Amino acid sequence: MNVGAMSAEDDAAFLADCFIHTSDLAQVSSSASPKCIALGRTGSGKSAMLLHLEQNHENVIRINPDSLSLNYISNSDILTFFENLNIDLDVFYQLLWRHVLTVELLQLKKQLSDDRISARFIANLFERFNPNEKKKRALNYLFEYGDSFWSDTEQRVREVVRKIEQNLETQAGVSVSAMKANASLSGKDTESSSTQETTEIIYRAQKVVNEVQFQELNFVMEFLADDVFNDSNIQYFIIIDDLDTGWVNDGLRFKLVRALIETLRKFRRINNLKIVIGLRADLLETVLNETSARGFQTEKYEDMMLRLRWSKSDLKSLANKRIQHLFRDQYTNSLPVFEDIFSPRVGQQDAFDYILDRTLHRPRDIISFMNECFESLGDGNSISQKTMRNAEASYSRKRLRSIADEWRETYGDLEEPINVLRELDVRFTASDLHEGILEGLCINLMAGDVIGSSGVFINECELVARGSDVSRVRRKLLEILYVVGAVGVRLRKGGVYQWSYKNEPLLDYNSINDETIFAIHPMLFRVLNKRADPASLV
Repeated sequence: MNVGAMSAEDDAAFLADCFIHTSDLAQVSSSASPKCIALGRTGSGKSAMLLHLEQNHENVIRINPDSLSLNYISNSDILTFFENLNIDLDVFYQLLWRHVLTVELLQLKKQLSDDRISARFIANLFERFNPNEKKKRALNYLFEYGDSFWSDTEQRVREVVRKIEQNLETQAGVSVSAMKANASLSGKDTESSSTQETTEIIYRAQKVVNEVQFQELNFVMEFLADDVFNDSNIQYFIIIDDLDTGWVNDGLRFKLVRALIETLRKFRRINNLKIVIGLRADLLETVLNETSARGFQTEKYEDMMLRLRWSKSDLKSLANKRIQHLFRDQYTNSLPVFEDIFSPRVGQQDAFDYILDRTLHRPRDIISFMNECFESLGDGNSISQKTMRNAEASYSRKRLRSIADEWRETYGDLEEPINVLRELDVRFTASDLHEGILEGLCINLMAGDVIGSSGVFINECELVARGSDVSRVRRKLLEILYVVGAVGVRLRKGGVYQWSYKNEPLLDYNSINDETIFAIHPMLFRVLNKRADPASLV
């Protein structure tokens, strides 16, 4: 017995009947709302929301990153060569996204039109806009790829990449194969003539990239908005999910995700189109860390980001719906609710509040805890408080592993840093992370095979090894433990505890003072061997 799977893709048996309609869904469904990036932690309902949108609306295009075959870019000798010269290819990556999204939209429009044969569809477009020079330039750009325009996505991506490769080689005036063979460009020869030659090549190549066909693309945007998608009573959607999977190597993936975010704004002028992407909070954090030097400004895009947050009432509705779905064939007169199956209290606390306090207020955690309870039920016909406490032990162990897995790409291996909390009380101050604890953490992180998996702490730990104080390690540790949800913070006496999943997502370390108290999250109590009443914490 269980109340569903952990991921939306595997939860088909429950998801359709148990979906909870929140205000977040209304925002991503409305083309009038600027919210188009469903941003949340793993398990917060991003994929479920996009799947529901796809299944309940017409004219929806789903783009799978895997189908783009963008590894073709990372395997390009020419693009790799220019990347290694630190030539900023961001404009090209934006061009690629704009081209892919535009073609997908026109493919959909062609399928919905009476002119479904490619040649006739194109001919009618040219005939319709023949006197208009801007529209003709837009169409010439779109169809300069010939038959490949209507090919599958992978083929179109290859065509666009080949075109920019050709432009880089011809207009930059360089043979990449010859340049790669020239050892001077890899730093083996520092003669001034070679340096000057390299500088000139970089200048010309960057000019090629910067002058990529954006004017034509602006005409394309006008063309789409004014003449193709001008049927205001019909709404169109593009959905992009699974950007956190290994669809391309990490270095390129971060640049492509940033380019996609920047590209979304360009399509907002098409009033009846909504492009919605699902983005994990940890992936966004990594993108910012890896690409911020190139000028990515988060504030410019804040109005596009919908940070998914769940209320207690919505999570309770989720629990009730899944219980009803599980027992729908066993109850004939009335539908069961949470209180019909679970003990009303655990100790002095309401049973659902007890579960909720041990989650990050997201659906996956609620489902996971309830499944652990059913797993521990045995032959009983209701879940007692003893069963819930037994289930909590397994659930708590899995939460620690889940946090480590969720943030591994951003911060490296976090199990060792989280285990530092074993040496502290449930409530502690920054000074309780004394020199002995932090030096021990550094020793463990720098020992053996751990060094490669916890790079976020290594610089600070190496400074400690050379005699620096541990303050930077303390700061980094508390900031990260707060972001991942392992600890909360009460900044002043009489205040309430703040948690990254409910309040500010980042910790302002400069606001910490002598009255500041940190608290371990109750979901980790059992795995860290802590006992406390969590009511005053979350």
